[in-house]
This record gives sequence, C-alpha cells and structure tokens, in this order.
Amino acid sequence: MIKPITSKTWQIATIAALIAAIVFVLMQFLPSLAYETTSERPISKEQAIETATAFVNEQTGLFVEKAEAYHDSDKDYTGYVAKYELTELHKETFEKYAPVDQYRVNIRTVGNELTAGSVYLDLYTGEIVGWNFTFAQQAEVSEEIAHLAIQAHLEQRAFPLNEKTHIDTYEQLEQIDLFGSENRRSIGYYVSNDELVIKDAVMQIDASVIDYNGKIIVNRMVTEFMLPADYTDMIKKQDFYANLWTFGVYTVISFVLGILAIIYAILYRRHTSFKYGSWMTVIATVIAVIVNLGLIRSQLGLEGQMLSDSGFFLIFTIVITAITILLGAVAYYFSFVAGDGLWRAQGFQLWPRFKEAHYGKHVWDSMKIGYLMAIIALGVQSVIFLLLTQLLGTWSANDTSQSLLNFEYSWLFPLIAWFAAISEEVVFRLFGVGIFRRWFKNTWLAAFIPTLAWAAGHTLYPLYPASTRIIELIIIGYMFTWVMMRFGFIAAMFMHAVFNTILISISMYVSGTTTDMVSASFFLVLPVIIAFVIRWLHEKRKDTQEPNAPAYPPVTPQE
Repeated sequence: MIKPITSKTWQIATIAALIAAIVFVLMQFLPSLAYETTSERPISKEQAIETATAFVNEQTGLFVEKAEAYHDSDKDYTGYVAKYELTELHKETFEKYAPVDQYRVNIRTVGNELTAGSVYLDLYTGEIVGWNFTFAQQAEVSEEIAHLAIQAHLEQRAFPLNEKTHIDTYEQLEQIDLFGSENRRSIGYYVSNDELVIKDAVMQIDASVIDYNGKIIVNRMVTEFMLPADYTDMIKKQDFYANLWTFGVYTVISFVLGILAIIYAILYRRHTSFKYGSWMTVIATVIAVIVNLGLIRSQLGLEGQMLSDSGFFLIFTIVITAITILLGAVAYYFSFVAGDGLWRAQGFQLWPRFKEAHYGKHVWDSMKIGYLMAIIALGVQSVIFLLLTQLLGTWSANDTSQSLLNFEYSWLFPLIAWFAAISEEVVFRLFGVGIFRRWFKNTWLAAFIPTLAWAAGHTLYPLYPASTRIIELIIIGYMFTWVMMRFGFIAAMFMHAVFNTILISISMYVSGTTTDMVSASFFLVLPVIIAFVIRWLHEKRKDTQEPNAPAYPPVTPQE
C-alpha cells in the first residue's frame, strides 16, 4: 500500500543503493568485460558490407546488387567456452580462426548467379574469416584439385598444415533455394588439425570447391566447432525446458490473463474508467512497433542467407508481428482498466490520477525511489547469479538476436526497456497480482503465479540451466511487487525501466557509436525529465490545487 516516503526510508534506500551499485560493478559489470575478446570497437556495417562486396567480386567475379550486415555469433560454442572457463584459451589460439563476434554479410548478386551467399568478418578488425556461396549453376572438381585449392586458402590464414592436419570428404544434398524445394548432390571437405582442440571440442573448417564457368572457386570456407555429444545433448535438453516454460507457461498464462482482463474490466467498471490507461497503451504500442521494425531485418538475416526483402518470409513476418502487437495492445489496455478497478475495489489506490492533489509529488517521488530500487535490484541480481553459479553451475552464451548492432535504430535501443516496463508491469503486476489477490486475499501468495509466468517468459535468453532465470526473476519479480505495493504502480514502472535501461546502456557504451552513447545517457536521465515535466504540468493545473486537500498520499488504502 502507498504510504508517505519518510526521511528514514530515503536514507535506507540510498545507502542500500550505494552498496548494491558497488556489488553490481564488482560482481557483474567488471567480470563481463573480461569476456570481451578485444578492447576495440566494432567496425561499422558499411565497412563490413564494403569489404564483403569487394571480396565477392574478387572471389567469384560477380557483382553484388544488395548486401546487409548482421552481428552473428555461435551460441552453442560461446556457451561451451563460458561453461568450462575457456575464454583465455580461445583468445590465444582460436579467435584468429573463429572470432566470437562476427559480421555476417548476406549478399545478392546481379543476375542472381548466386542463389544464396554470405561472407563472415571479424566484428572488430573487418578481416574475412569465412564465406558460403551457393551458385545456381556449378560443376564438381576432382578431389586432388579441391585439396590444392583449399590448402592455398588455408596457408593464407596461417592454418597449420602438417602431419596432424586431416581433410575428410563428405557428400550431402545441398539446398538450392530458400524453400528447400530443389536440392542437388555436392561434395564437401572437413579440415581439422589435432592441435586445434579446445577441451573436447574440435575446430574444423567446412570447405567446398567448384568449377564455375571454367574457374576453380572455393565457394565455402566456414569455421565451426564440433562440440562433444554430452554438451550438445545437455543444451538440447535445456532449450526444450526453456521452450516449455515459454510456450507452456508464459504464453498460456498470458493468454488467460488477457481474457480475464477483458472480463474484469467490464465487471469492475464502476471502480475505474475505460479512459484510464489509454495513453499508456498507445505509448507501449508505438514502442512495440518501433522495436519490431528495428529487429525485423536481423530476424530474417540471421535465420538463413536471406535478405530483408525476401518476399514471402518478409510478408509472413510482418503479418505475425502485426497480429502480436495488436493482441498485445488489447491486453495492455484492459489490464490497465481491470487492474485499476480491482485494486480500488479492494481499497488500494496504487495508481493515483493526474487530477488528484499531490499527484505531481507522487510521480516525482516514484521516479526517485524507482532509481534507487532499480540499483538495489541490480545488486541483488548480481548476488543471485553468484549463488546460482556456485549451486547450479550457471553459465551464459552469446545471443545476437537482440544485439545492439542488429537493431536498425540503435540509438532507440533503450526503448526496449520502456516497452518491458509498461507492458510487463501492467499485465503481471497491476492486473496479474490484483486479480489473484482478489481470489486469494493475500498479496504475496497472489504474486506467485503472475511472477512465475513473467519469469517463464525470459527463459529463451541463453542462460543455462533454464531454471536460472526462473529463480532469478521470481526474486526480482517479488521486488517489483513489493515496490508497487509500498510506493505505487508508477514507482514499479520507473524501477523496471531504469533497471533495464542501465543494462542496455552498458552495451551501448561498450559497443555503440558516439550517437549511441549520447542516446544511452539521455535515456538514463529520461525518468527524471518525465517526472519533472509531469510535476510541473500538475502544479500549473489549477483544478489540482485543492485548498483542503488531504495529506500526501491522497488516499490511504484499507487494510
């Protein structure tokens, strides 16, 4: 319930935030920098595309019509390196052959001589480390010619060619088009060296050589790691659990909450108004559109060797995204209405109105406590990760699906933080906790199911085992719930937004451009700007200055 924030509360929160900030820096921020393979900043996408375009012309004689660059990384291998603490060994021996972070440049040539093509570059140096071209028309070459061509390229990359080097031939059915409707037989070669083994994982190069219009071309040279079966089986099992949590728990409960929100918005309409939450819904929906537009190209590019204008796949992705955004908007709106009505019916005013006295002060205080609680939550998260690492052997892998470099409008990347803060707090806290409290009569018991569902929705992030995020976010989720009950819904939203913005801003400072860093700084202080403007507008509005207004807060919740 909302109570005035006393000076003692401010003192305790400030001290706790200072301690938490130190814990976060020492236990989470600085150790994360140790996993960086270089202190350099990534080259630009334009540089990557320029280098890849020139290489395609040099290697094949073809001219590039269109090219797009995406940040890419081998999730399974980076997880393997993290789990067995092999970062330094990778840096020393394997980074030059298979950089952890790469640009994948998907290309389309003039005349469509290539049905698919990708060039892989070191994200930081721009050096080409691999490529894969599928020609519409090509002929096989003899094994002897193929070996000579492959060895010539390996010598250029300083790959050890000695008695420990093996070149093994394999045969496969090669997919010619994106739909897999046409395949053909092709010969490939696996190149490995007994010295290039990291723990139990063997580095190998997947190569292919063809005859294209009388010219011998190495059309594929991709470095990969053959991970031990026990590790890959474990990852498949954990990914299965993550999908089960996401689609079997998060999706189902979210759908049920959406339906219930519509029903309870109607049932409790006399306790609220259907105009409440409309602006917040519009803001969340606009942000959702921007975020999805920012990620749609990379979603297509990282799925295969396709470009973002790949007809059917583009249309299909847009349609699914539009439906998801629309359904989300409906859920947010009715969750605002129903959530507000449910809490007011139970005697709680967790979300005061602009017309009410002291609203400006409430928003300003909510912003300040939101910052402090967000920092405290980051410290708590750091301790949780430390404990889970010791107890469960928790480890993480690279996931570039939401990388800053794969976001079309990188300077707007922190909008993801605000989208999560608005949508998740209203669905799982304001409405989710509210409806279960109506049924169970106990706030902390009521918070469990919506908090579990919220945590389940984050298990697809590559943090292993999958139960790690469940445990971590149930604790963090209860912190959000406590903040909402103690300081109000607005404070919980500010806390969530600041929490996510800090984490996102770190990546922008580390990997972003100057513009990205300026934007990160702006978004870090955005809650202050928002709260200041709202307080100023509220003070200017005459009908909010009631001479006999009750003491802050405007309404005392019932027990």
